Amino acid sequence: MTTLLENGAVVGQKKNPVFVSWIDFHGRSEGIARRLGIEEWSDGGGSGPLPLRYLRLWVSTWKYLRRYKPTEVIVMQPPVVALLAVRSAVGKNVRICGDLHTGTFYDPKWKWSTKLVAKLLGAPNLAIVTNDALAVQAQDHGAEALVLHDLIETYPEVGELGEFEDQGLAQLQDKKYVLVPITYSYDEPLEELAAATHLAGGVVWVFTGRAPESFSQACNAANTVFPGFVSRAEYLRLLGHANVLLAPTTEEDTMQRAGYEAMCAGKALVTSDTEVLRDFFGEAALTVPPRAELYADAANDAVRRQSELEGSIVELRTRRVREQSAALQRLSEWIHNDLGTRE
Repeated sequence: MTTLLENGAVVGQKKNPVFVSWIDFHGRSEGIARRLGIEEWSDGGGSGPLPLRYLRLWVSTWKYLRRYKPTEVIVMQPPVVALLAVRSAVGKNVRICGDLHTGTFYDPKWKWSTKLVAKLLGAPNLAIVTNDALAVQAQDHGAEALVLHDLIETYPEVGELGEFEDQGLAQLQDKKYVLVPITYSYDEPLEELAAATHLAGGVVWVFTGRAPESFSQACNAANTVFPGFVSRAEYLRLLGHANVLLAPTTEEDTMQRAGYEAMCAGKALVTSDTEVLRDFFGEAALTVPPRAELYADAANDAVRRQSELEGSIVELRTRRVREQSAALQRLSEWIHNDLGTRE
């Protein structure tokens, strides 16, 4: 039987799948679940020491899944603890799909668990990865892998998003600014980014999230803004008014959430000069090695070429949406247990 996506939802025999994420909100998880028309359950575990949060999450995940009784579970990875919690809650007869982010393979905190994750996702289970290079690694460890990028769609026009909640951020509308959505993670070149703010003083640099004090102090105070954690609506306003997005990484096989968002919003993009990012964005983005002077030059260049780059990335978006529809169809078929048996 071939299962189709209809109005954003899986159709066919009765199924009860769910997407589980141990984070308060993650755009990739939300987008994939919404496009498939399945339940999404997210929980960040609250505050406090990590072991305590994981204990809370294990209990809340177990209770939720025992009550929901899913037919399949998609679970964000890492942490491997979430995958183990899901398996303990649903037993051996429910198939699990792991959504393997790059950290599963490379984050020093989690790469020790790569083989365990792949073993747990062996047939009839499934692994989702963001590019072919990671698919090869997952398959080498024994998991069947499907390449699926973050959901690529068209974000609302900036005029539809309303006014900034924070009047301090509203002042950015009159300035040229580079939005840098980062998490201060192991693969982000923080020293180079801080140095770039001193080299490109003609633009404002906006860094999202909770910046470490050492990073904020290293940046050029005259042209950097740290809005902290903001609502989704406020973030979309920051994105909508930005002249350029910068998606930095030092990791060769990492796709960038900020890069996907630049495509969704039709924004000029600067990202790292890695094979997977060059292959995905081509000439629609400026790709440079993660060095301060190159980031600074590319930011200035992208501001000058903003209209050209925006047109290129919108054109590319159309092609990538078609490719993604095929991958989502394959995931829908896995949910209905006929992966690889199309009519």
